[in-house]
Amino acid sequence: MKNIIVKTELLCKSFISDGEINNVIKNLDLDIFEGDFTVIMGSSGSGKSTLLYTLSGMDNVITGKVYFEGEDITRLKEKDIAGLRKNKLGFVFQGINLIPNLNVYENILSPTYKTNKERRKIESKIEELLERMDLSAHRKKFPNQMSGGQKQKAAICRALINEPKILFADEPTGALNSSQGQNVLDIFTDINREKQSVVMVTHDLKAALRGNRIIYLKDGRIDGDLRLEDYDKEAANEREETVYKFLKEKGW
Repeated sequence: MKNIIVKTELLCKSFISDGEINNVIKNLDLDIFEGDFTVIMGSSGSGKSTLLYTLSGMDNVITGKVYFEGEDITRLKEKDIAGLRKNKLGFVFQGINLIPNLNVYENILSPTYKTNKERRKIESKIEELLERMDLSAHRKKFPNQMSGGQKQKAAICRALINEPKILFADEPTGALNSSQGQNVLDIFTDINREKQSVVMVTHDLKAALRGNRIIYLKDGRIDGDLRLEDYDKEAANEREETVYKFLKEKGW
């Protein structure tokens, strides 16, 4: 049995719009398991991105609890939450969000500031990530000098530099063309095979195939939970049929 790395209890998240309360997440109980590639799907407005931001400590909880490795992070002060995000959680955005006036190397280095990591180990890790993502020749380039795929790979490097226990990704292929998106998904698959826990929000069927668990949200609640074997490219067509059938049954 896998260990639970993130857990929610009666999680609620609401927003006020035009004077009305919009309940986006509703009394949600969820266990995320260590080493899984968990995919969160649902129609527009189902609460999937809101859930991701809440699980990762990037958004506040209204009521309920979020636990990371058994610790209730909803009780932490903002300083402690920031430290947790820096040292143990990684996040990849759809909009990429690289710092425009820093080059690739500096962007990847930036999360290591004010950590206790040795400079030599940090530099070695950056070199390893640059090599892995085929970015070594682009280390001095600024974001506006790179393709969308290169920028997203740099953002993945940045998210991995502090060796997070879990990597969150919000539509990481949404701004990429099909070839670039495939390359990024291959990276996520590879790092998950090395036991990196991944939680990814996506609306794309091809991206969802990479998960070994697909959670379907509807109106802020879990409406389906599909468990799969680890991704195998050779069995992708059969896997796609299984996932498509599951999603259609849920009204996707």
